[in-house]
Amino acid sequence: MSESPYIFEVTQHNFAAVVVENSQRAPVLVDFWADWCQPCKTLTPILTKLAQEYRGGFILAKINADAEQALAGHFQVRSLPTVMVVWQGQIVDQLVGVQPESAYREAIDRYRTHPGELIMEQVDLLWQRGRQKQAIELLHEALRQEPDSVELKVALADKLLQLDRGEDARALLESLPAEERDRQPASGLLARLRFADLAQGAPDLAALETKVRADPADSAARRQLAARYVLAGAYESALEQFMDLMRRDPQFEDEAGRQGLIAIFEMLGNEHPLVITYRRRMFSLLH
Repeated sequence: MSESPYIFEVTQHNFAAVVVENSQRAPVLVDFWADWCQPCKTLTPILTKLAQEYRGGFILAKINADAEQALAGHFQVRSLPTVMVVWQGQIVDQLVGVQPESAYREAIDRYRTHPGELIMEQVDLLWQRGRQKQAIELLHEALRQEPDSVELKVALADKLLQLDRGEDARALLESLPAEERDRQPASGLLARLRFADLAQGAPDLAALETKVRADPADSAARRQLAARYVLAGAYESALEQFMDLMRRDPQFEDEAGRQGLIAIFEMLGNEHPLVITYRRRMFSLLH
């Protein structure tokens, strides 16, 4: 039997501990086998390889059907090999005979908790408690273990942006494949970075509000104000400023008003109520 921490030899005495208890946190594949079963010998290396690859993403529980006839009878095992998928104490799937490796992967992936989800729960909890440094360190450590994870890179970029570490966030986002950069949530973060660039070196929010009130025709100040609003999360105020810029000075800086609206639409997503409202208003103004 394998010495892997993810593979167990199960009897009726440890069934509850190995199968039922472990299934509360990860799917358990219960593999009924026997020494005389040739297909079982084909399946064993497949399941062993998956257990090592998933590294705790599922538990492999191997039951010798000849030695544990009571368990085999209880679960009405009629042929070998039979693999049952147990999740949160319930049998949720069953694969009889040797199936393609993809079938076992699909069964595991349907119920397993992805490592990234667990990491993000911890990161969000640390962030809410004001422990931003520890949250960033946790994401860096997770990325060292999964250096190609798009989800982790985007999450880290988001947190870095919130700490005004725009250049670090930019480097992470630009390392993503082109198709990932062009879709949410990475595309929204890249749009936010463009607003951070616009606000670089600009006066603070209150000073810009005063400046625009004093001179409504100051298009440069209005665009900086809109960018400051975006970075403050005041998206409706930002959209209003870009609408005003589009109305007052439509050709300013290569249609900065329209481009700003589109960038915010990218950030918020097509279904956001503000996007639906302001896209309609933008089209009305254009046409």
